[in-house]
Amino acid sequence: MKLVYFLTTGLLLTQSALFAQSPAARLDTFFTRLSEDGKLNGNVLVSERGLKIYEHAFGFADVAGQIPNKKSTRFNFASVSKPITATAVLQLVEKRKLKLDDKLKAYLPEFPFDSITIRQLLSHTSGLPNTEELFTPLLEKNPEHIVSNSDVIPQLQLFYRPLHFSPGQRYEYSNVNYCLLALLIEQVSKMTFPQYLEKYIFKPAGMKNTLLQTSENLLTVKKLQATPYLKSTPYANTPEQLEARPELRKWIYNWAGIVGQGNIVSTTEDMLLFDQALHAGKLVSASSLQLMFTPVRLKDGTIPYFRAGIDKAAYGLGWFIFQDTTGGKVVFHSGGIPGINAFLLHNIAKQQVVITIDNMQNASIAPEVCLILSGKPFTYKRSIALAYVRKLLDEGPNDAVALLHTLRTKEAFTLDEGELNFYGLKLFEDHKSELALEVLKLNTLLFPESFNTYDSYAEVLLKVNRKEAALSMYRKSVQLNPKNENAINIIRTIDPKK
Repeated sequence: MKLVYFLTTGLLLTQSALFAQSPAARLDTFFTRLSEDGKLNGNVLVSERGLKIYEHAFGFADVAGQIPNKKSTRFNFASVSKPITATAVLQLVEKRKLKLDDKLKAYLPEFPFDSITIRQLLSHTSGLPNTEELFTPLLEKNPEHIVSNSDVIPQLQLFYRPLHFSPGQRYEYSNVNYCLLALLIEQVSKMTFPQYLEKYIFKPAGMKNTLLQTSENLLTVKKLQATPYLKSTPYANTPEQLEARPELRKWIYNWAGIVGQGNIVSTTEDMLLFDQALHAGKLVSASSLQLMFTPVRLKDGTIPYFRAGIDKAAYGLGWFIFQDTTGGKVVFHSGGIPGINAFLLHNIAKQQVVITIDNMQNASIAPEVCLILSGKPFTYKRSIALAYVRKLLDEGPNDAVALLHTLRTKEAFTLDEGELNFYGLKLFEDHKSELALEVLKLNTLLFPESFNTYDSYAEVLLKVNRKEAALSMYRKSVQLNPKNENAINIIRTIDPKK
C-alpha cells in the first residue's frame, strides 16, 4: 500500500522560544532553515504598513557560474503577471473605452465566440481552452514555431471542439483568457502591449527594472533574468537545467513569448512597488480595486470556491481571494512555469505584503508566511528523512544511519514516517532498488507499529522477486491491520495454501 505523502514545507505549531522573537527574526529562521534543506532558492520580500520588514536573496541565479541571487535579480514572475494585465483592463474601463460586460467580439471581430465577455475572460469563466490544448496542433505542424499572441485567434478559429462550458457557467483557469485581454488592450489603446504597460503601469509605479518577455525579444530577455532549474527528484541536492528535459521545450521556447497571461520579468522590489501603487490609487480607483478583489459569481449565483493551500479561495478579476477573512481579507496570485514558483500576497486589513520567487520551483511558502505574521507560536522543523536520504546517496547506509540518530536528538529536526516512505518508493521508481529497500526496511524499524511501513517494504521486495521476505512483511502488515485487503489478497496469491 502506497501511503500518499504530499511534500510540503513541513510546518509545525510549537510553543518554542521563537514565539518571543520579532516577526523578522522568525521569518529569517524559517527561510534560513528552508534554504539549508534546499527548499528555497530565490528571493523573498515582506512588508507591513508600507515598510519592509524582511528582504533576502537565497541560492543561485546561475548554478553553473556560481552567480548568487541578489535583491536586484530579475525573475520571470509567470502568472503573477495576470494582476498587472487585469489592472490595465480596469484602467481602460475607467477611461470609458470599454465595459466589463461588453462582448470581446465587439472589439476583436475575428474572435470566433460571440457570447464571451471581458468580465468572463478576467474571471476565468469563459470556457475557453488552455494553452496546451490550443497550441499543440500548431506545434505538431511546425515544432520550431515561437508562438505569439497573433496566433491566438487564428488557432481559436481552427479549434475543432466546443467551449468547455457555456460562458459564465463554471470557473476554469485558462491562460488563453489573458492572452486575449492583451490583444484587447492593444486594440483599444492603439499601443503595443509592452508600450502600454511601460507608460501606464511600470512608469507610474516606479518599476524601473521590469520588462515584458515577448516572442520578439525572447532570447535577449532570458539572459537578463535568473536561470530556472528543476530538481531531477524530490530528494536531489543538485538542480538540472530545463534543456535536459525535452518535454519542456514548448514551455521554455515555443510559447515562452506569449503575453498577458505571464512573462513579466521583474524584481521583488519592483513587484512591491506595483502593489503599493495599486493600493495607493495611482493605477486604478478604489472602486476598481473592489471589483478586482470581489469573488466572481456564476450564472446560478454561486461563488466557485476551491481548495488553495491553507484555505479555500475564489477568483475575482485578476486576483485570487481567500475565503476566510477572520485575520483580514487576503488577495493573492501565484505563478508557476517550469523552474519558477512565484507568489504575490496582500493582507488588506493588516497591510501586509509577501512576495516570493523561486528559480528551482520549490514549493510556495507565501501563505505560510501569513501564519508567521499572524503572531501564532510557530516554527519550521527541518526534515530528518531528507537529510538521511541525501546522506545515503552520497556516503552509504552506515553514515546515513549515524546522521539520522544524531539529528533525532536535535530540536530543530523532525522525522516523519510518511516522508521516509515516500522517499523509499521514489528511490525504487528511480531504479535505485537496493537503496529503496534500505530506506523502507529502516522505516519498519523506526515505526514498528505502522502497518503501512511493512506493506510498502513488502511491495518493493515482491517487485525485486524476494517473495519469501515479501510474504513475511505482508503478514506483519496484516497482523497490525486485519483490514488490509491489498496485503491479504497478495498473500493468497503468493501462498495459495493460506
